[in-house]
Amino acid sequence: MLKGIAASGGFAVGKIFVLEQLKPEIKSHFSGEKYETERFENALEEYCRQTEKTKDSLRRIVGKAEADIFKGHIFIAKDPNINRDIKRKISMGFNAEMAAESACESYIRQFLKSESELTRQRAADIKDVKNGFINILCGNESFKKTIPFGSVLAAKELTPSAVNFLDRRRTAAVVTETGSRASHLALLVRAMGIPAVLSVEGLLEKLKPGQRVIVDGNKGEVIEIN
Repeated sequence: MLKGIAASGGFAVGKIFVLEQLKPEIKSHFSGEKYETERFENALEEYCRQTEKTKDSLRRIVGKAEADIFKGHIFIAKDPNINRDIKRKISMGFNAEMAAESACESYIRQFLKSESELTRQRAADIKDVKNGFINILCGNESFKKTIPFGSVLAAKELTPSAVNFLDRRRTAAVVTETGSRASHLALLVRAMGIPAVLSVEGLLEKLKPGQRVIVDGNKGEVIEIN
């Protein structure tokens, strides 16, 4: 039996399916400040459009308060300080992808040092926004999408945007190696009625794809079925 944080109540039985977050290959080619700035501004506009669409579609499922988590992501994406730092990096010779990666990571490191859990949560949100920028710039999807029915989705970490792939008809439960009950992901899966256990140490080493498990979201337990 593996122990973690009881993040969303309920019981589920299913097979482990490792949700793969696709990592784009960030290239260093620089096509000039004007061109790279335009690429970033276009990606920002597209990110906000996609995120607004996500917010609106989730509102019907989880309610306005939880869906407005993504309204916060739009505010982060448009944050003048982050935007200024990205454009400054571009002026130094970084392409749009590298500039977004470098600028956002500096904010992420800063917030992760905080003793406040709410402030550390802001780091997770910035990471989600950063990944959104980069995937749009690279023309990539964020996750491998094909999820079998009755899956227990397992991952090292899931950011709030992962809820786009949490089809309640297919997803029996969610288990991760990181995260807290107060995280935005936990708030969203609770609103969706999906059992979840977070911060399960060594999860991906101890449970293999296809392994049948019981997830107890009330006690924070993941139990292997032989």
